[in-house]
Amino acid sequence: MRRQTRWLMVAALLGETVYGLGASPARADATGDAQTLYCAKPENTRPLVDTAVALGMADSGTHDKPLKVNGRDFTVTDWRRTFPADFGRACAALVAVRKLPSTSSSWTGDLVKTVIGLIPVAVGALLALGSGLLTTRKASAEREAGELHAAATAYERACRDCLIAWRRGQGRSLEAAMDAPLSGLLAELQRCKSRHPRWRLERLITAIRGLDRDIREADWPTETEALRRLTQRLLDRLEARHADVMGVVSRLDRPWRRHGPVRVEQAGPAEHAETPPDAS
Repeated sequence: MRRQTRWLMVAALLGETVYGLGASPARADATGDAQTLYCAKPENTRPLVDTAVALGMADSGTHDKPLKVNGRDFTVTDWRRTFPADFGRACAALVAVRKLPSTSSSWTGDLVKTVIGLIPVAVGALLALGSGLLTTRKASAEREAGELHAAATAYERACRDCLIAWRRGQGRSLEAAMDAPLSGLLAELQRCKSRHPRWRLERLITAIRGLDRDIREADWPTETEALRRLTQRLLDRLEARHADVMGVVSRLDRPWRRHGPVRVEQAGPAEHAETPPDAS
């Protein structure tokens, strides 16, 4: 009985050993099975054939049987069955190559990432530059408009004071007070003319010079009603010229708009010394 039991134990150990030897390769070859399934996919047939040919395992065959070994054409399936070792080697090589990092792809990807990353930076820089230019231009236009407005207001006030003095019978007592305001106004208009040649400000400058000359050289009548009429005509011209200059100030306040030549408005028959306004 003891001897029978001993033989049973030996048989069990042998069976376990034999089973283990048969089962271990199946478990250990899971990676190989995965590679086989991968290489058996239809989309991998051509790359696998190219790999086998490149490794010298076969030559190129026909379209239906793309592999040729010893003068015989094989399909990939027949070749795998006939030359399993070569198939396994070619398949492993194909899988390994596809796992290798691609230098060109990596370089291209890095470049694309870098460019994409720089786009917001470039857009931000352009927006900041554009905003800075607009701010600078607006500030310059506001300063120019303010200086012209101040000069025009000072000259208009000096001329009005002089004409009212004539109306009150005070004679030429305030004509000298027109000198400095006139010089300031003409200087501002000349600067504006050089910066905006399309506005053709020379006509407005000529009209202002004509008004100033007529005020200074007027043959003032002694009769009260005649004096009043002459003074009023000159005041009307003064208001017209002041309105023309304020139109230029308005243009300076809107530098983004496109402006044509400045119009010089007439103020009645007393404008005979000035150039008529542009019809355009």
